[in-house]
Amino acid sequence: MALERTFSIIKPDATRRNLTGKIIDRFESAGLRVIASKRIHMTKAQ
Repeated sequence: MALERTFSIIKPDATRRNLTGKIIDRFESAGLRVIASKRIHMTKAQ
């Protein structure tokens, strides 16, 4: 069985509204597994 990977970005408005946990719960409910997570604050230049 081939392993598939997906990259996801949670938008700033969802973070401000404290929806990060609910979004990850939806991924897991759909049978996906979070194998890595990184939170960064991007500047306008980035």
